[in-house]
Amino acid sequence: MTKSGIAGQLLRVNLTDKKVTREELSLDMFIEYLGGRGLSAYYLNKEVHPKTDGLSEENKLIFFNGPFSGTMVPGNNKINVAFKSPLTNTYSYSLAGGHWGPELKYAGYDGLIIEGKSEEPVYIWIDDDKVEIRSASNLWGKTIPETDKLLKEELGGDSKIHVACIGPAGENLVKIACITNDVYREFGRGGCGAVMGSKNLKAIAVRGSKDVEVYDSEGLKELVNKLYENYKKHPVAQIRRKYGTNELVEKINNNGFMCTKNFTEGYSEVNKEFEGASFREKAVFNDTACYACPIACGKNCIKVSTKYGEIKLEGPEFETLGLLGTNCGLTNWEDVLQVSAVCDVLGMDSISAGGCVSLAMECFEKGILNLEDTNGLELKFGNGEAEVELLKMIANREGIGADLAEGVAFAANKWGAPDLAMHSKGMGFSVYDPRGSKGMALTYATSPKGAHHMLAPVFGPEIAAGNLGEEKGKATLVRDTQLNFCILDSLGICSTCQTGLPRPSQIEAFKLVTGYDMTEKKLLFNAERIMNLEKMYNVRNGFSRKDDTLPKRFLEEPLPSGKCKGQTVNLDVMLDEYYDLMGWDNNGIPTPEKLEELGLD
Repeated sequence: MTKSGIAGQLLRVNLTDKKVTREELSLDMFIEYLGGRGLSAYYLNKEVHPKTDGLSEENKLIFFNGPFSGTMVPGNNKINVAFKSPLTNTYSYSLAGGHWGPELKYAGYDGLIIEGKSEEPVYIWIDDDKVEIRSASNLWGKTIPETDKLLKEELGGDSKIHVACIGPAGENLVKIACITNDVYREFGRGGCGAVMGSKNLKAIAVRGSKDVEVYDSEGLKELVNKLYENYKKHPVAQIRRKYGTNELVEKINNNGFMCTKNFTEGYSEVNKEFEGASFREKAVFNDTACYACPIACGKNCIKVSTKYGEIKLEGPEFETLGLLGTNCGLTNWEDVLQVSAVCDVLGMDSISAGGCVSLAMECFEKGILNLEDTNGLELKFGNGEAEVELLKMIANREGIGADLAEGVAFAANKWGAPDLAMHSKGMGFSVYDPRGSKGMALTYATSPKGAHHMLAPVFGPEIAAGNLGEEKGKATLVRDTQLNFCILDSLGICSTCQTGLPRPSQIEAFKLVTGYDMTEKKLLFNAERIMNLEKMYNVRNGFSRKDDTLPKRFLEEPLPSGKCKGQTVNLDVMLDEYYDLMGWDNNGIPTPEKLEELGLD
């Protein structure tokens, strides 16, 4: 390992022929693609054809850390995985915090590519230079917590061992299944858990003991000390530390665009029960943090003597609360904690799972589904016990759960109710109703992996500017925020931690860690290239403007109440402006001139 913060190695594991290889990875690759999301996009474009079936042996799971991983740079815990999504048929990626990514770096690897398919269930054991493919027959069928516990016991019980694994949902190829590390940190969206399950890979356990040597350790210490002072003073960091992401409930609900009852409403008095202060008082017993995090937004929760018995988990965070809770009409913490715990244990993306349940509830209330269809479940909005059972049915592909295991678009089409599926490109929406936040409407529509808020969560700047309902001019805000988040995702910085780590400090940290004198111009250029790589993957698979769209509900049905009452989305105005800014043609395809400029021709 050189004094550039980079391990310099890519680990490749082929499950078909049980072959383990190592490839040199130069600092130049990080200079051009930054790491994480950028390098994952590069390798996916290079190695997985866009027409590949997401559940086929030819698909790959491509994990990459950012250049800061394993160092003292605050919030550098995010590792990215890219894959062809079985849910959306698009390019997809997902990030997870925790400690698994940095541990992979300590084992001596910047990245890990999983390819092929094992005939029998296996797990991968990475112990520094020793890499083994071992039988997972005793782990198959186990939940996330059970797998983590049993695997660590099998490997000797060392607390330094960190496990990424799938639960029953991933094993059953549920297309909203996630990969979970450290029991509660998920690579959540797009169905990467199903990809892992299709390879008969149950888990990846990692233990590392190698040092990460940076270019200027004394300079980095000095910078980090200054950054920690930033976090102590920053109001956003402090409120996030106290309430976690649920500090957003009050802001989003009061502004009238919080998902409620399958996005039929954007505001509810009942939603006030789930505000951050209530969460802290009624459920939280301590705080938890990912690697190198000064904020500790994770909240360990416990609720005793409930109708479900004792409920214990980390979370739920805001997106989970919104989609599994308010979007399904739940009204109390008991139900919200339990449905969140079920998704955690079984290994499902809680955002997509909430979208599936709320679709089924609206269909049930409108008579599209009946008790015979639902195996006797009264799938009415607010019925938490029925939601718990339906989530189990999805994970096990039982009854209508088998339809929902394919995603909301598939289920709604099969049930003859396509307009009730709240999705873009097959992926269900996050908390923010796009009618109430026009910038989020554009974010969802232009996301290469389907409706996902973290491509560009622009609702905060919109609220601050007081222009939530305006459409013109939003393209610049969305484009700039997309570039910013592409940089964060590639560097491996948690978005929550950017409050105390502004771009000038990111640039300084890059120099102190790698020795390379990065510039803001170069960062933005690289981010634009990465975004166009992601876009072109989909273009080569037939995606265009027709796919950058939103459900009919958001385009034609006004919000019925709250501050955004009467709002719909005029998407075409924003798309025209956005495509022009991006250097794409009117069909949403990068022009030859733009690709040549970015070196992608």
